[in-house]
Amino acid sequence: MSRKLKIFAFSCLYVLPCFGLLPLENLSLEEKVGQILMVNFQGEVPNEDAKALIQEIKVGGIVYYNWANGLNSPEQVKKLSLGLQELSQENSHLIPLLIASDQEGGIVTRLSQGFTVFPGNRALGETGDSNLAAEAAFAMGQEMQAVGVNMNFAPVVDINSNPRNPVIGIRAFGEHPEKVLAFGNKALNGYHAAGIITTLKHFPGHGDVEVDSHEALPVINKNLDELERTELLPFTKLASHADVIMTAHLLVPALDSENCSTLSTKTLTYLKNTIGFHGVIISDSLVMEGVLKKCETIDEAAIQAFNAGCDILLLGGKLLMKDHTSLELSVGDIRRIHSHLVKAVRSGRISEARLNESIQKILELKAKYLGAKISKLSTFDQTAHLKLAQKIASRSLKVIKNTDTGPLHNKKILVLAPQLLQENLQRTTLFKKHTQMPTYFFKSLAPTSQELDEVKILLQEADGFLIYSYNAWKNPLQSALIHSVLETKKPGFLIVTRDPLDAQLFPNAHTVFLTFSPTLPSLQAVCDKLESFLLNGYVDPLL
Repeated sequence: MSRKLKIFAFSCLYVLPCFGLLPLENLSLEEKVGQILMVNFQGEVPNEDAKALIQEIKVGGIVYYNWANGLNSPEQVKKLSLGLQELSQENSHLIPLLIASDQEGGIVTRLSQGFTVFPGNRALGETGDSNLAAEAAFAMGQEMQAVGVNMNFAPVVDINSNPRNPVIGIRAFGEHPEKVLAFGNKALNGYHAAGIITTLKHFPGHGDVEVDSHEALPVINKNLDELERTELLPFTKLASHADVIMTAHLLVPALDSENCSTLSTKTLTYLKNTIGFHGVIISDSLVMEGVLKKCETIDEAAIQAFNAGCDILLLGGKLLMKDHTSLELSVGDIRRIHSHLVKAVRSGRISEARLNESIQKILELKAKYLGAKISKLSTFDQTAHLKLAQKIASRSLKVIKNTDTGPLHNKKILVLAPQLLQENLQRTTLFKKHTQMPTYFFKSLAPTSQELDEVKILLQEADGFLIYSYNAWKNPLQSALIHSVLETKKPGFLIVTRDPLDAQLFPNAHTVFLTFSPTLPSLQAVCDKLESFLLNGYVDPLL
């Protein structure tokens, strides 16, 4: 690899004007309401939709998504960010934009093409070294800064105390509050060292649920004492170090028996007064079914969330409600929601004092991170970041069962995996070095009966197998396929690439790896161990 490819850098200047706190009376009511909105738009470059959002509605922030904004190279993202900021600087008040993304690492990594994809929080937790969380966060923060993304919806400090959690899982650092607290603290330090605005999420804690709040409203039935010792602990200890806290669409009766947390004045008052958080509170996306169970419209959800205590209303993402799962908010929708909020202030339903309180916090946040500076976009050495990602993946890998099956070198090994792992698997050294291995990628996480029959035929000719699971515990058809492979009694092993709960489903597997991540570094870490397996018939635990 050439030196040019090893280091990604921008030579242009990221110029922001001397931005300080504006007197609130300088802003019109419409401008104030715009500042509390964070939205997305369709476009890989600043376009008419972006111009309308920034210069007409005067939104305060933009959130990036792969499906909406491309994010297909650092160069493309940088041009997009700079172009959006230029649009904001054409307004009468030169207030820069918050530009945000979900860059958690692992399975939630928006910036991936040309960026470093780190294994994720659970893999970090499994290393046992919280300093690696700081290093990974600093590296991700550097890469975000280099392309003008100034705010991260991370770190996740939910405690995955329920192993059947459908939405958090390996996004959490672990299953115990002390570990989540230690790693979350170091992650905050890493992002801050890179100059990134941090967001603790999802308050008051999304880890002990069995329902996905994108699709329904989960309920956490713990008393307040239990919550303060578990879910609430990381938020309580880290609130003074965080810039922003994101709410979760949860019903937590110990805090509020009627309203989900995003819409709960009681819950957000607890965050402010009992925990003592004085920073910016942002809602999770208001297009999620969890929050819309009570509010019939997003417009109403926006008013209720703001009155409850949210300072920024997140309107990004595709609608996840009823039969509209592929739709997203248009510029017209954002304009309508903005208008409803303005009317709510004029009618007295939202007090202007409450609005001013949020605007003050937002402007202070922007002044701290975005104002009064002309700085060169940071550079990053991706070679060093890739080495760090591989180090984390290797240290997190676990072998929990290890049966001596005899050497399989130069034998016919059938590789079975979900198609969503295909691209990363084919980039590993195992596939490059052992090209004779036949592979079968089933198209979905729930293989069809035809695919099961085809796998059985292929197994008849194989000497052994490698099979990769991806949350088989949620997909009975995938579990059935894995069981059918293991029942052949042929030598082989199981690689669990997501929730570790999968390993419990297959007690008769010969050898089981837990990667805690489906990313390329984690799959490569397995390959590094596989060399010993193929040559010796067992995995050397010291490798």
